[in-house]
Amino acid sequence: MKSEPTSTRPRSARPSSAGVVPGAAWGPSLALGFLGVAFGLGRATAPQIAGPPAPPDDRARAIEVSRSFQAASQEASASVVQVRASRRRGRTYRVSREGSGVILSRDGVVVTNQHVVEKCDRFEVVFTDGSIAPATLVGADEGIDLAVLRLPLDEDHGVGPYRAMPLREELPSVGELVLAIGNPLSLGHTVTLGVVNGRGRARLDIADYENYIQTDAAINPGNSGGPLIDVEGRAVGINVAVGLASNGDEGLAFAIPSTMVQKVVEEILEHGVLRRAYLGIETYWEQRFYDPTQSDRAAGYDGLSRVKVRRVYPDTPASEAGLQAGDILLSIAGKRMQHNPSFRNSLIEADPGDVVEIELWRGGRRITKTVRLTSRDR
Repeated sequence: MKSEPTSTRPRSARPSSAGVVPGAAWGPSLALGFLGVAFGLGRATAPQIAGPPAPPDDRARAIEVSRSFQAASQEASASVVQVRASRRRGRTYRVSREGSGVILSRDGVVVTNQHVVEKCDRFEVVFTDGSIAPATLVGADEGIDLAVLRLPLDEDHGVGPYRAMPLREELPSVGELVLAIGNPLSLGHTVTLGVVNGRGRARLDIADYENYIQTDAAINPGNSGGPLIDVEGRAVGINVAVGLASNGDEGLAFAIPSTMVQKVVEEILEHGVLRRAYLGIETYWEQRFYDPTQSDRAAGYDGLSRVKVRRVYPDTPASEAGLQAGDILLSIAGKRMQHNPSFRNSLIEADPGDVVEIELWRGGRRITKTVRLTSRDR
């Protein structure tokens, strides 16, 4: 079967139906016709004008992301250890708790969870190469669930310095990719991938201080005390707990923000404990579906805070500043109040001696009080 002859004339150079006199169209029309031929049929030989580079294909992108996480996990692995805590039973010690830890300084400061070392007498860490070193407990805070250990340092005999992991100074963004590193189920060094699902998670009944980073990176028993890191290998938090099945929270995990980790470690190293600021008030008890400010809303209060003062103790910063029963706390030191956990967090994050402004709602108007916090007796 014969094929139809192929026309070499580009469609833009069709003769005009208005009847053009031969020779009269030598000019712009013919020039455009030749340009059409050059760009329509001469692409194989005509020079091309350089444009933007073609984007990498999906496989190249995936390889690049994968290599970024490989580099981050490899770099971080030298700073992640397994923590073994033992209790004395008779004349011997037996390992009763295991978790993970993070080396934060070259001289051997290690942070882990308080519940990993709770009620134990002897501690040791296991490095990724299998070597083992003893550790001493410097201090711990049950309310935040953090503990500080110290490794031996003797550079003359090859003990230290250690590889330290940096703590990120700002919170990660929701949706940011993160890695959880630890030693779950005594399996050894393990890395899992997830994203940041949320920030400022509270009312989970895990600890006194609840201002957690929420992630879906898999965390299992043994991961406690290990780091949640970003793609640059910086710790954004210390893994503390997995979601409770009884609350329908399966598949979720929580980490203490690195900013609070830094504060706790510095306080324990300097004072042996985390000093807590004290205001001197009692707030109304609050449940998820109970609003202690309901009567105030009927009187015109339309704010977010549900932190209502029930009692002001005498001879305290609160009484000296003039706080009263019935006040609704709106903010402390610029931190917005939402519920009782946010009130507790604001005091834990502050230092004794800090002078802070407290904004409150009273009798239909906003009032600001200046308060000097004191130290809470433990």
